[in-house]
Amino acid sequence: MVWQVQRNVAICAYSLYSMQDSVVVFDMSLTDISKEFTEITLTEIIKKAGGSIYTSYKFGKTFKKGDSYLSKVFRLSVYGLNEDNGRTVEVHLIVKAMPQNMARRAVFRSADFFRNEINFYTYVIPAWEQFQKRHSPQRAFREYPICYVSYCDGENDFIALEDVNVFGYSSPIRQECISLEECLLTMSTLGRFHGISLAFNELEPEKFEETCKYLKETYFAEKYRSWYKDFLKCASVVARDAVKQTFPATKCETIADNFLQENLYDDLISLVSTRSKLSVVTHGDCWTPNFLTRCSPEGRVEAVIMIDFQLARFASLALDISFFIQSLRDSHYETLLKTYHESASKTICALGADSEKALAWSELTKEVKNMGRFGCGMGIESLPLSMIEDGEVKDLDEITADKTLSDIWNIKPFKDARKRQRIADMFKHAVDLDSQSNVRLVEFTDTLTKISLLLSTVQFRKHSLIILLTKIRFVSRKNCLVHELLAIILKRTFHGSK
Repeated sequence: MVWQVQRNVAICAYSLYSMQDSVVVFDMSLTDISKEFTEITLTEIIKKAGGSIYTSYKFGKTFKKGDSYLSKVFRLSVYGLNEDNGRTVEVHLIVKAMPQNMARRAVFRSADFFRNEINFYTYVIPAWEQFQKRHSPQRAFREYPICYVSYCDGENDFIALEDVNVFGYSSPIRQECISLEECLLTMSTLGRFHGISLAFNELEPEKFEETCKYLKETYFAEKYRSWYKDFLKCASVVARDAVKQTFPATKCETIADNFLQENLYDDLISLVSTRSKLSVVTHGDCWTPNFLTRCSPEGRVEAVIMIDFQLARFASLALDISFFIQSLRDSHYETLLKTYHESASKTICALGADSEKALAWSELTKEVKNMGRFGCGMGIESLPLSMIEDGEVKDLDEITADKTLSDIWNIKPFKDARKRQRIADMFKHAVDLDSQSNVRLVEFTDTLTKISLLLSTVQFRKHSLIILLTKIRFVSRKNCLVHELLAIILKRTFHGSK
């Protein structure tokens, strides 16, 4: 029996109330999302949710300024019907779309990030789901929003994702720290997320490698140096000031000063490009707002969902771990890492792979120590941005064509000692970990700085560089930092020639 329905397609104007500012916005329509977001799109959404036709839609509350730099974000509810059984269908969405302001698009390189996240949902997630289906784990990894529809042409891009807020998930307040309980559950979720890749790579390496090719580096690559370098200088000034005022004349200040040099971007490029047996599909942007939590009626954190995969990349799992941990918990570091390892290992075993072979504890700790400085590199961006007050966030829709990333993210040294402390503690954590490691961050940064200074005044031949490197006492021939140093130095000296 086909049910007769009256299609309500005239619903296009709603009063929207910001959750924080109660600002009323009128005249919202589908074209405000994208000219490619049409009634056909709504029908596609309803069909994916088990219906056959859409009947109406309405927009929800807007987001506060600063919640999204790369995109404009909408809440949208779509209603429909399954004509075969008369069942009503209701889908609540978060729709991310390209900003209308072209200058904003250019400053934040929105097209690159949209393409990468859409590829993640279009190619990586289906490959993961098919892999898990073939190996039948008792508990499949599903801790991400459903993608109902997306469109990508570099100009009219959008992605419509399940709004998990309706299931009780919410993000932490940007300026506040999260509890240890939330940290532990987040690390457990991150372990399951990486565990899929580790098992996939062990059991079906060719399919795994093919899947990873769809992800492209969006942040640290030579072609993005000019885009990011000025902001990185600003972030380095803020970090250096925080450490100097919090831990003056200490080893922590020395390490931070050496780390925050002009060659930092080279090091970050090297870290995201390094491949090992622990390379996985990483989230790439592991700061707390991208892990939404749900609490029980008693207020206990019981579940985590991961969102925002614009920076997803094929790289070392240690990049995600170091990014999340470095800015959060010092005294609980080992507990957090063990929670991650246990969760990843269980996921690997559940998929039929050998967890000891895929992720031995000794290999994990070594990888994190070798790659852990990445957390500081990302933390000098994410921590200051997370501590900006709402009133300090610029109006992104007023960006003009002459603006750059550093003009918009124009962060300054903090006057609030508590905020400086959070940044400084990140470096103190790195120093404390470094003291337990055979790979010394202070020696690495000191030596790299000295070599860079030499190269700025002396023309070396390649064999001279190799001789020089072999004389550096802390670098053994088996140490992976040799390859990083060689890659950076040779590139800077010979302008990329082989």
